[in-house]
Amino acid sequence: MEKFVENLKIERLFSGGVITNYYCSSACKHCLYNSSPSWKKEYMTEEMADKLFKTLRKFGVYSVHIGGGEPFLNFEGLKKVINRANENRIYIEYIETNASWVENEDEVKRRLKELKNLGIETILVSISPFHNEYIPFKKVLKLINLLKEVGIEIFPWVEGFLPEIKRFDIEKTHPFSEYIDTFGENYVKSLPLRYYLTLNGRAIKTFEEFFPKKSIEEILENSSPCHELNSKTHFHMDLFGNFIPNPCVGFKISIDDLGKDLDCKKYFFVNMLYTKGIHELFRFAQENFGYEAKKGYLLKCSLCFDIRRFLVLEKNVEAFDFGPREFYEQY
Repeated sequence: MEKFVENLKIERLFSGGVITNYYCSSACKHCLYNSSPSWKKEYMTEEMADKLFKTLRKFGVYSVHIGGGEPFLNFEGLKKVINRANENRIYIEYIETNASWVENEDEVKRRLKELKNLGIETILVSISPFHNEYIPFKKVLKLINLLKEVGIEIFPWVEGFLPEIKRFDIEKTHPFSEYIDTFGENYVKSLPLRYYLTLNGRAIKTFEEFFPKKSIEEILENSSPCHELNSKTHFHMDLFGNFIPNPCVGFKISIDDLGKDLDCKKYFFVNMLYTKGIHELFRFAQENFGYEAKKGYLLKCSLCFDIRRFLVLEKNVEAFDFGPREFYEQY
């Protein structure tokens, strides 16, 4: 394999989140991490949480958010993660939830009070057509009311969707197609900007039929080294001890390797893209594995994902810097 000269080295971080689990109560069409109920029911251990929070402090990060998957699917595990954050003096900015777990009001209030006692001040409540496909809006409203009762701040993401969601029966779920039928294709085209979406992960499949595609020639001609891999903001660290640059989902860098020049063999594909870009990954997959591109893609990240998915699922390429494998399977 070819050796690259200027390997990636991640030396400083600014803001990010912790993924406690990838399994989820829904399989939303916008999900960056391809979360779904089909993932293995694995959750971050106390030992891994301690290691992550110590790493965050080492790299100058003193506050993070907690997300998933759905973090509340293992409430005892969530509390253990928060306790480790507190021990390491890492402030939890907010915890994300889709409210799918909201059933008995007394039980929900008990959980919220426990979180408040652990220092949690804010909960991000997901509000969108994507979530409404799996979660009746009644649950979301119930959670919002109980958060107010308990005295925890609400971060509604995104509050602007309330008018259209409330046009439907709040007791039921509503498929994405129902929103399209009701509001039209232009409504769908507005969603990425309204939700501040990164068009990666499952969002690629959802939106590629609504937006014009770029030809493979245009993408390759305009490609440059993928310095997004060195993103220091809105990164994530997951339950397996992986650092995931924003927006480069499906790549993983061990938190043990942060601050080092990434080894060219261990991180063959990361360094390939960081130093040479998507055209080099395309050439590699085409010449070594017979990869055939589609006619067009939303953007270079769509092409990158398609190549990696081909290598992982069809050619069973085992690369340290690709994964988790389920990310590619749950698309």
